[in-house]
Amino acid sequence: METLNKEQQIERLYATAPVYEWELIVNPNSTRTKLTYVFFLIPMLIGLTVLFSTWNSHGLLIAGAFALTALWAAPWWRYLLNADKRYYYAINQYGIYSTREDIIPEIAYTIVRRSAWVGCAICVFAAIFIGPIAFVGAGGAALMSFGMTNFRPKPFKNQCLFDGYAKLEYGSSCQSSLETKDWLFASMIPKQKLKEIESVLAKFNDTFETEYIDDLKDAPRFQAHRVILEVVR
Repeated sequence: METLNKEQQIERLYATAPVYEWELIVNPNSTRTKLTYVFFLIPMLIGLTVLFSTWNSHGLLIAGAFALTALWAAPWWRYLLNADKRYYYAINQYGIYSTREDIIPEIAYTIVRRSAWVGCAICVFAAIFIGPIAFVGAGGAALMSFGMTNFRPKPFKNQCLFDGYAKLEYGSSCQSSLETKDWLFASMIPKQKLKEIESVLAKFNDTFETEYIDDLKDAPRFQAHRVILEVVR
């Protein structure tokens, strides 16, 4: 029997029909709403401080640069960088794999790309007519705008091959990690699906064990963690 290398084993994993699968909608950052306010309020407060302390055309432009940073940073953090994510997981006799993608309509990517070019032009204009001090506010917005000019969705794949031993560490937050001899695979498992998934994992591994932990008990109050919003299937 021909021995497959790791790349061939991974290819076989994805080519084989799943025995068990589940799909989730997840909030990737439980503190994202609070941090959105931070990204909006801090630049706005700095801009207002500059405006009232330097009441002239330069102060107005600098305040405008900070306002632009706030208007870009808050939506960028909340709706793009921390958008809800769709997770798909599948298990077969060769291992487990997942696909993660941001839940953002294509029209949003188009708007961001076109708006980013406008933002770049405004930031360059501010830097030319105000001088180096404009880069304090406009520089951050310009870097973010240039980074968004080619903004597109990028699905992410991950996998874990079975090798006879598997240990599932399951937390009270529904976050879990599957450890084999050579792999470590992170996943989100709803409590109502845990027993079925444990049964499938035990079926395809000679040795299988589960460790349950309370990963929220001693966590800092404002520590971010993923939250399941919907179990699709």
